[in-house]
Amino acid sequence: MAARLITYHLETDSSTTGFEGFARVLQEYDFIQLSETVFAVATDEYPKDIYAKLEPFIDQDDSLVVIALSRFYMAHHNKRVLEWLETNV
Repeated sequence: MAARLITYHLETDSSTTGFEGFARVLQEYDFIQLSETVFAVATDEYPKDIYAKLEPFIDQDDSLVVIALSRFYMAHHNKRVLEWLETNV
């Protein structure tokens, strides 16, 4: 299976609904949180398809990026995250 990196920033306080929507979409996947607003998800879906699922929850001032992860990465993180990356990327 492949992995995708999702990074986002919800600009406004009214984005609570957006965050709940993000959370629901993320829970569809085997995922790991890399930082406050960065997640990796295990999926063979194309980034554009994941983006399409998340796009309804962002406003024009928010940001959202979905990137395909490759085996060529370096990481310094806790053991759980490193094991997840080793298994899924």
